Amino acid sequence: MPRESYNVRVLRTKALASLRTGITAFNGLDSDGRVTIVLLCVQHSFEMLLKAILDFKKARVFDKKSQKSISLENAIRLCQQLDGVQLTDEEAGTIRVLDSLRDAEQHWHVVVDEGLLYLNVRAAVTLFDTLLRRVFDERLADHLPSRVLPISSEPPQSLDLLVDREFERIAELLKPGRRASAEAMGRIRSLLATEALADPDAAEISEADVRRVARGIREGKERQQVFPKLTGFSSDVQGAGLT
Repeated sequence: MPRESYNVRVLRTKALASLRTGITAFNGLDSDGRVTIVLLCVQHSFEMLLKAILDFKKARVFDKKSQKSISLENAIRLCQQLDGVQLTDEEAGTIRVLDSLRDAEQHWHVVVDEGLLYLNVRAAVTLFDTLLRRVFDERLADHLPSRVLPISSEPPQSLDLLVDREFERIAELLKPGRRASAEAMGRIRSLLATEALADPDAAEISEADVRRVARGIREGKERQQVFPKLTGFSSDVQGAGLT
């Protein structure tokens, strides 16, 4: 194992601290700001981890032209190509969904179904552990207590069922006379962010897309017509956690 630089140690420490803060907020009893803290911290943990990995592998972390640290998206693309890392499309999609949700929450607002939030955070913990092992030959349990896991009072559900449930909820909110379009728009942003699992370009959510989806739902279109990129996606809700 090559000797680690100061940068690698600092970035990995920041990644672990952000992940720990995000999981703590997820499991916390305070609802105010909970989703914001979870999304900001978990997204930040992956940005720091990927940049620690790039520095460890002697890859470029600063843009030549701007002389600033590269974006998370650029870090994802480099890690997909890097020997010894080679993020899969599925792994990259997990990070992109978190980044898209974080962006929507940080700069405006998004309504994330509790089951969907749990699924994303659980996937994040699993992927973080996988990358630590793949690159640094470490386990997340080496740094965090094994009890530190996202915990949900709801039984875990697969992604396709969660998307169907959320689509029905949005359709109900958009019915004439409900006056709940703002909440519906927030939930639409959440599902649009989830499309980044299938399409890297979907990570950028525009209000034009939000209005397009809302219009389609009001017109009575099916979920497969409104969110075609989510069709056929499922998820594995099994896993031993930190071992």
